[in-house]
Amino acid sequence: MTQTNKPLPLIPSPGQGPPPLYPAPPPTNGLAVASLVLGIVSLACSHCITAIPGVILGHVALKQIRESGGTQGGRGLAIAGLVTGYISLGIAAVVVFVWVAFILLMCLGAAVGATA
Repeated sequence: MTQTNKPLPLIPSPGQGPPPLYPAPPPTNGLAVASLVLGIVSLACSHCITAIPGVILGHVALKQIRESGGTQGGRGLAIAGLVTGYISLGIAAVVVFVWVAFILLMCLGAAVGATA
C-alpha cells in the first residue's frame, strides 16, 4: 500500500470564518487620487489652474508607486490624472493660440483698413 501526501482540508476553528482567498490589495496612493480629481476638474471646468498641479501630482505619484516596491497601488489613477491634465493643457494651448491669432488678424485688418 502506498500513502499519498494529500493536503488536509482547511477546517476553521469554531467561531472563525473561512480563511481569506485573496490577499488584500495595496493601499492607493493619495497623490494619484488627487491627480485624477484635479485632471477631471480641469477638463470639466476648463481650468489650466487645476491641470498643472494634476500633472505634477501624477508624476510624483508614479515615482512614489514605482519606488514603493508594490506596497502602494494607484498607478492607473496616476496615469489617468496625467492624461486628463495633459489633454486640458493641450486644449488650453489651442484656445490661446486661436485667441492670439484672432487678435493679430483684427489688428492687421484695422491697420490695412486705415491705410486704404
